[in-house]
Amino acid sequence: MTDTLPSETSDTTVDPTATPTPTPTSAGGDAGPEVWVDVCAVGDVPLDRGVAALVAGAPVAIFRLSPTEPGGEVEWYAVSHVEPASGALIMARGLVGSADTAEGSIPTVASPLLKERYDLSTGACLDDPTRSLATYDLRIVGDRVEISPHSG
Repeated sequence: MTDTLPSETSDTTVDPTATPTPTPTSAGGDAGPEVWVDVCAVGDVPLDRGVAALVAGAPVAIFRLSPTEPGGEVEWYAVSHVEPASGALIMARGLVGSADTAEGSIPTVASPLLKERYDLSTGACLDDPTRSLATYDLRIVGDRVEISPHSG
């Protein structure tokens, strides 16, 4: 069931009456069919902020980031909404930003509680290597956001 998390107080929420629509696609190989869950409209996720949704029962934080270069593409990320240190459902409320690494600049979200920064691409914590966020595959189909309920 796709839903707004009870702890969310954002002005932007996912429609709690929406019925998730699993979209089977061929994953190839022995993995079997890949399932995508229709979560919300693209416009439901404001630029440079996060929103939370339940995806097949998992609390997920969805982020839509502005292009980093003129003419660039909007970047989308989906990570666990659960803050690793406390277990609070709060990561969609984190501050988005970037961090410079030896490999270049990476998109990040900082925990609203402990201010630890997490790589939105991998879920790795930049400030404490013992912590990480689960990541989820996300795709845009038309004007809809779809997420695979299987975390990476």
